[in-house]
Amino acid sequence: MDYNVIEEYISFNREKYLEFFKIILGSNYQKYLCSIFIDRYINVRYYNETNYLTEKDFVNRINKELVDLTKKLADDDNIDDIKNIVALFGYIIYFDDVGIINHDMELINTLVTDDIIKVEKKDDLKQLIKDWYTSLKKGKEIFNNAISTKDFNLLEKRLYKKLNYLELEHNVKISNLYSEYAIDKAYNSGIVNEDKLFVTYILASSLVLNNAINLDFSRYYLVPIASTLFEKEKKFMRLINVINNPLSKKFISIKILYSDYKKNKSKINNLINDGYSFGIELDEKYTGNTSELVLFPYIFVNEDSPEYEMLMREKERLKSKIIKL
Repeated sequence: MDYNVIEEYISFNREKYLEFFKIILGSNYQKYLCSIFIDRYINVRYYNETNYLTEKDFVNRINKELVDLTKKLADDDNIDDIKNIVALFGYIIYFDDVGIINHDMELINTLVTDDIIKVEKKDDLKQLIKDWYTSLKKGKEIFNNAISTKDFNLLEKRLYKKLNYLELEHNVKISNLYSEYAIDKAYNSGIVNEDKLFVTYILASSLVLNNAINLDFSRYYLVPIASTLFEKEKKFMRLINVINNPLSKKFISIKILYSDYKKNKSKINNLINDGYSFGIELDEKYTGNTSELVLFPYIFVNEDSPEYEMLMREKERLKSKIIKL
C-alpha cells in the first residue's frame, strides 16, 4: 500500500464508481462525463469543498452541486445521460457510507427497478451490481486492515479549540534490561525519531480520513517534524508526500521551530505555496520580525516571553492563532 493512504482510498473509490457507472449505463457510458460528476462528488464528500457550506444536510448539498454541474454541462445531446448519472448518485451515497444500508439486496433491487434511471437490459444488472458491491466492500476491508495496528496509537493533546497535537505512542514490549531513560532516548532521537514520523503521518491521515467519511470537518491536527530531516531531502519529501492530498493539507499542520524555518525558509515557503500548512514555535533565534509569521496559521510562544505580549498586539494583522506554551 502507498504511504499516502488518503490518496489511495479516494482513488480506489473513484475507480469503483466509474466501474459502477459503466455497469449501469452500458453502451451509453461516457467516462469523461462520469468523471466530471464523480470528481465534483469527491470534492464535496471528502474535501468539503462546496458552494453550499450553510446547507448542513449532505444529501441536499450534493444535490445542489450536481444540479449546478448539470446546468453547466447539459445540452440536447447529453441531457438524458446526465439525468441518469445524477440519479445514480442517489445510490452512491449509500454505497459510500453516507446513508445507512440495512439490507444490501433491497437497495440493489430498488436500483434495478428504478423507473427514473433509463438503462438497457435491466434484468442482467442485479448480479453484476451485487458482485461490484461485494468487491467494493472487500477493497475497503483490505484497506482498513492494512492501516490498523496494535503496536502504535496516537495520543491527542488539545492545544486550541478544535486543534489537537498528535503524538505517537508505542505498545511494543521492551526488555526490562533497558532503563526508561535509554528507551526514551532511543525512541525520541536519531533515526528512530525520524522513522516513527512516517507512522505518525499515516495514522494522522487515517484519522482525518475517518473524520471525512463521517462528514466531520471540524477537527484539525498538528504533527511533529524532526529537525534532522531537513538535511535529508529524499527522506523529507517521502514523509511530506504522505500528506500530499487536499484533505490532509487542509486538516493537518506540521509544527516547526523558528530556527528550522530560518535555515530552510525557501523549502518551507515553497511547501506552503503548494498548500501545506505549518505551525511555528518561536525559539531563541526569533528576532521580533512579525512579517515572517503571516504565513503560519498557528504561532506557538511561551506565555512569559516578551514576544507573547507583542504578538497579542499584532494578532489582528497576523490573522494567526497565537497559542501559549
